[in-house]
Amino acid sequence: MIRVFVSAFFLFISTQSFAETSLGLQAYENGDKETALYELREPAKNGDTTAQLYMGHIYREGIRGSLDYKQSAFWYLKAARRGQVQAQSFIGLYYTDGIGVRQDFDLAVHWLEKAAMQGHPIAQRNLGRFYEKGRGFQVDLTKAYAWYKVSSIQGNTYGTQSLRQISAKMTSIEVLEGEELAKSFPRR
Repeated sequence: MIRVFVSAFFLFISTQSFAETSLGLQAYENGDKETALYELREPAKNGDTTAQLYMGHIYREGIRGSLDYKQSAFWYLKAARRGQVQAQSFIGLYYTDGIGVRQDFDLAVHWLEKAAMQGHPIAQRNLGRFYEKGRGFQVDLTKAYAWYKVSSIQGNTYGTQSLRQISAKMTSIEVLEGEELAKSFPRR
């Protein structure tokens, strides 16, 4: 009897959380960030990664002109730790540029790699930049090319631009190696 009650209770809570998240997302899409923030707060606190991601978006975009990058980073990091790929990409960028967190290339690479290995094209392009510029790694144009290539294949225009630019710096052998390596990298 207790198991039935506990199961029913959790079903009610998850249904309620889903409804709040849906209302929050709808408010966000309609440009009502205050209502979105109100509706998403509880689901986000309860571990809903979609709600956490959008809490990060809301604080990054601001409410009534007030931006809060620390709160944005807080919510992105919560979602990233639970495997939310877009949040991993965002928090990787935040660590890259020191937005809402202290700049830390090691943590930036950690989060960008997680998102890139799940096929996230923006994270793949940004990871390519780390290899190209030598941030957190030794410069490796072949790996940079490969990450730019998979990002480009998935339609990321910045990945395509970066691919063109880097290939001008590389030998034909390095480009071929990059093409081969790109075949082993994940895509969505």
